[in-house]
Amino acid sequence: MASLSLREGVQEHLVLSKSILNGISAAPTSDPCIKYSSGYSIKYAYNSHETYWLNGKRINLAPGESLFLNLNYNHSLRSESTSLSRGLCLHYQDRELEDLFGALKKEHVLDYSINALRKIPELRFERGSHLNQKLKMICQDLESDLQKIDANGFDTILEEMLMEIDWELIGFNQRLQEFSPATRQALVRKVITARRYMKENLHLALRLEDVAKVAGISPFHFQRQYKKATGYSPARSLTYWRIERAKKLLLQDEHSVLAISTMLAYNDLPTFSKAFKRETGNSPLNWKSENQKNYNKLIL
Repeated sequence: MASLSLREGVQEHLVLSKSILNGISAAPTSDPCIKYSSGYSIKYAYNSHETYWLNGKRINLAPGESLFLNLNYNHSLRSESTSLSRGLCLHYQDRELEDLFGALKKEHVLDYSINALRKIPELRFERGSHLNQKLKMICQDLESDLQKIDANGFDTILEEMLMEIDWELIGFNQRLQEFSPATRQALVRKVITARRYMKENLHLALRLEDVAKVAGISPFHFQRQYKKATGYSPARSLTYWRIERAKKLLLQDEHSVLAISTMLAYNDLPTFSKAFKRETGNSPLNWKSENQKNYNKLIL
């Protein structure tokens, strides 16, 4: 049974509950989701900062952020908020998540496994995500949005959340399990910020110091924590992305190999060729020759 509760201060009131499982009976409930000890919850902070204590460890939510909680992991959960705070709590049973996940996986919408998701104690979704935009709209116009949720089911919100998650985010959280929730989420945000910056600036000769500054952490700690979270060094990630970009440029056949190497911040053609061969097992021109025919067939 999925349920939606409105949270005002420390009080939580059940406003809607409904089964989203086809052909599976579920007993009606009158309990707000704060009382559940199993399944999965989404906590959304609408207008103020909130603090959650998970198994004695603290994690903070800023206004406009939400937190996915695996209640099967978190055996002790409590929250702190001001008397004027307002937010939402959605709860899903395991079978409900499994049912929708299976449908999305079948449609090839998701690229991670449900077992990987089940191993994550919590995931934070920052302000601006599609999930939080939807939750914000519900808080702003609760009555009309409740009618939409009642008509369409809770699966649209859960689907939005599942589609926000990518396999990299799952992997980062799994590798950082030794850290507290707050530290883990902070490190994941820094890693994601750094990766976004690197991917957007493959044309620049990026230094470790430059990327670490964007992430807001010292170069020494950034190097260590990035590798701990991703399994690779920042330099290794940059090389991989540059060679992947080079492959696309080679197949488009609009630039020479030398021009492509310059576009991807390589100092000279031999250095680029050596990196390309190390990644693909072939020189740029030979790789292009072997893959051009298949590429042309795809675009015809």
